[in-house]
Amino acid sequence: VRAAVLGGRSLGLGLLLLLAAAALEVKRPRGVSLQNRHFYEENIPFTCLDGSKTIPFHEVNDDYCDCKDGSDEPGTSACPNGSYHCSNAGHRSEYIPSSHVNDGICDCCDTTDEYNSGATCLNTCKEQGRKERETLQKMAEMAKEGFKLKQQLIEDAKKNREEKQLKLAELQKEKANWEIQVESLRILKEAAEKPEQEAKEMHKNAWDEVQAAHNLEKNKAKAAETFKELDDNEDGFITMNEIQTHAELDSDGDGVVSEQEAEAVTETPIVPVEGGADSSREVDHEDHRKDEDEEDYGEGQDDGVGDDDSEDDGEEEEEEEEEDGAGEDYYKNRQSYV
Repeated sequence: VRAAVLGGRSLGLGLLLLLAAAALEVKRPRGVSLQNRHFYEENIPFTCLDGSKTIPFHEVNDDYCDCKDGSDEPGTSACPNGSYHCSNAGHRSEYIPSSHVNDGICDCCDTTDEYNSGATCLNTCKEQGRKERETLQKMAEMAKEGFKLKQQLIEDAKKNREEKQLKLAELQKEKANWEIQVESLRILKEAAEKPEQEAKEMHKNAWDEVQAAHNLEKNKAKAAETFKELDDNEDGFITMNEIQTHAELDSDGDGVVSEQEAEAVTETPIVPVEGGADSSREVDHEDHRKDEDEEDYGEGQDDGVGDDDSEDDGEEEEEEEEEDGAGEDYYKNRQSYV
């Protein structure tokens, strides 16, 4: 079987060689390629390849340019725009300008372009073909090696990608486990901090209450002091006349404390002493207050003014002691809590 196969291959190769030789021996005008042979049929008028003119076939390669495209003189230099086909058996075929035909310089490696110039040319097509085939063989080997290297790189990249995907899956799994642990620890932390937060909130509320009570007492004391300053006759009532005697309450700076300015101080309407429907009641109240002042003056004549001052000082000291006591109680409660 193997011998039959080898014999078949040899026969096929022989047939190819015969066909190639027959192709090379096909009769055609000089300078015409095998691909264009069907345009140049003997005994048939030749039509220019551009279709511009038809001439008898014997006028082809007669060294006279009849066609505008130079297609009637493929093997001579008659047409400046023509081209000559070099067969270059054993090497690559090529086209050269028609003007290079028979110019004394060998342009085709098979020397066919200088058939009538007398130039001595050597056929170098086989040698050039061999060198070119060697070059092409080296290039093919390089391409083959490059392809192998490319395939190896592709395989390595696939392997690395699969390894990275496995590593990524492991990391994602670890991340999920860590997230579960973090959430559990967060819940434990919040549960542990909850009593402390509640204690802090209770402590803050208690401190705010103490501060509010302390501020309230201070505001009351300040209000009492302000009331005492405005109550010039110390009868426990403030009249408009008493407010108008305080020049510091003159908000518009005109030198007089008006009724509107006095009412703005108390934030409620104050009945004037003179005029109006209730003036008599105010006057009676002032007379009653004068009688009480005279009785108090008679009873306390021996005591003198110094007693009032000592009583005021005593009240201030008591207020300060109460404030200090409230602060001490707060700090004691805070210490016991801590």
